Amino acid sequence: MSLGTTQSQKLFNMVLQVIINILVAYIIIVMVIGLGKTLFGIRSLLIWGPIGSAFSSVVTEILTFLVIIELFRSFIAYFKEHRIRLNNMMDPAIIFVIRELIVRLYTHDELEWQTLVGFSVLILSLGTVRSMAIRFSPGDRGDDAVPGKA
Repeated sequence: MSLGTTQSQKLFNMVLQVIINILVAYIIIVMVIGLGKTLFGIRSLLIWGPIGSAFSSVVTEILTFLVIIELFRSFIAYFKEHRIRLNNMMDPAIIFVIRELIVRLYTHDELEWQTLVGFSVLILSLGTVRSMAIRFSPGDRGDDAVPGKA
């Protein structure tokens, strides 16, 4: 039975690696398309309407692309480590919240003080959780340390 289980695990790991390689290729294709779309935004800056609204649109697209890059970096870290690390998932969340704040401030929306306090508390909370995830990472406690390694 042990031999069958080992062969099953090898097959599973091989299939998993193939799936991960396909997903990485897909992520690269999506990133290239996203970059093309972001660069295509320069056309609106040069051709369409008032420069203020076109510039606002370009800045929003660039910030959105940065959030997507961070999200895909988290996926790649998961593929490489075969585990979800909280601090890797917190980075895109923090960047997304900061992006939303920048877009709202940049588009000159009326922000009430309650909204700004909410953004502040959210960013502070996410930063605290990320810091705690790094500080109290399971790898640092030695629980998953490999026997015989210092």
